[in-house]
Amino acid sequence: MSPDSSTPSPPSDLSPDSAEAAARRACAGNPRLFIWFRIFFNCRFYYPVYAIMFLHFGLSEEQFAYLNVAWALAIVLLEVPSGALADQLGRRTLVVASAVLMVIEMVVLSAMPVVDRAALADDPARLNGAIAVLFAVFCLNRIVSGAAEAAASGADEALAYDSLDGDDRETLWSRLTVQLMKWQSVAFVGVTLVGAAVYDPDVVNRVAGWLGWERQFTQAETLKFPIYLTLGMALATLATALRFREPPGRPAPVTGGLGKAIGESFRRTFAAGGWILRTPAALLLILVGLFFDSIIRLYYTVGSLWLEVIGYEPRYFGLISVAGSLSGIASAAIGARLIISRQPGFNFALLSWLVLIGLVSLAWPIPYWSVLFLPTLWLAMRLLHFFLSNYLNRVTPSENRATVLSFRGLTMNLSYGLVTWGYAMQTHVLRGDATGEDASHAVFAEAVAWWWVYFTVVLAGLWLYRRVKVGKSWNELIPPPKSAESA
Repeated sequence: MSPDSSTPSPPSDLSPDSAEAAARRACAGNPRLFIWFRIFFNCRFYYPVYAIMFLHFGLSEEQFAYLNVAWALAIVLLEVPSGALADQLGRRTLVVASAVLMVIEMVVLSAMPVVDRAALADDPARLNGAIAVLFAVFCLNRIVSGAAEAAASGADEALAYDSLDGDDRETLWSRLTVQLMKWQSVAFVGVTLVGAAVYDPDVVNRVAGWLGWERQFTQAETLKFPIYLTLGMALATLATALRFREPPGRPAPVTGGLGKAIGESFRRTFAAGGWILRTPAALLLILVGLFFDSIIRLYYTVGSLWLEVIGYEPRYFGLISVAGSLSGIASAAIGARLIISRQPGFNFALLSWLVLIGLVSLAWPIPYWSVLFLPTLWLAMRLLHFFLSNYLNRVTPSENRATVLSFRGLTMNLSYGLVTWGYAMQTHVLRGDATGEDASHAVFAEAVAWWWVYFTVVLAGLWLYRRVKVGKSWNELIPPPKSAESA
């Protein structure tokens, strides 16, 4: 019996109501698939060794920084058109496209050659040519990665949200996001431990010996092991994306084709920017977000290099990353309590001190012990986004909320790109003609020693703008929650 013969045909007089009910049943698995998609897409085995992996491929610190600029710019340039593409082509199409791009991204990384600078030191022309090719291929990889991030941005969330029961959608969505946070944290713990372990040739060779293998792996080989594992995650991401179903009730595409839809998306985004400029509370929140997020995210980007500078080997990076993941779980409870019990002025002052303490600890490193100050940056990053989400939603009218939040993400990625570009220029000047791993560590240590100065200038500028131009405190700018007002 064929598969089709066992499936009853729908009646020819199927009513619109019953057709929509059937469509909703077909997409009932979207919320569960959303959790799996986020886990496979975001939990990458190379994250705990991200910076040093790029350097071990043969890149310099400034080239690594420029690659992150390319990644951020790709997201910035594609973030707005991706919304129009979702409207025109369907959100499932965008999610599948993001998964395909992730597979391409990881295939390119897996095939990436490793350039041995020491072996080619006597042939500068050949070394420069190999580095140029390596940088070009990495740049392609980062652009594809940014495109994947932009394509997935919001589309997977919209699929899951619209698949929930409309009568109790907000409650169900809250429960789903709690599940996502829990399972993503659990997955990240396992991924970081395994990723850091398989990157270290000593650990791999020790395990190989236990298994009776005589072969000895080199760093040039093991640096790709986290990438191979993440390629498996990319294939799982694609398999998950293909199982999504488009829920009924998707907004009708803009008439006039894709070009008009993209133009309308840009118009809405620029209109949101104009509203923000006219709204002091929203403008200050956006400025805090882009200035604070960019400098903390820059540390996250180069964090594995910092751990090497203070004396840790890659095998320990996973354990340290696990501590960061666990601090994220604690920060949710801390943030919720602060939002309720403290006013915005206190919360932003606390946030500023956390970032400043973390950056100062980078300027005066203490071998091994400086790791004890990193929780200030881990906690600050999560509290920042928690505060911004709550306060920005509080001051933004519902009709502008989606576009304003999209504008926030756009400006944060642009700011991150600019700060990373500044870091690339800084390391280029500090490096001069120096070469070698020791020189890389020295250049990095000198570069991060100035980050707290930059952040102090930013804090002073924001304080002056708020006091002189706006003339209101944070507590006056941000109203209390509606529940507090009614009480």
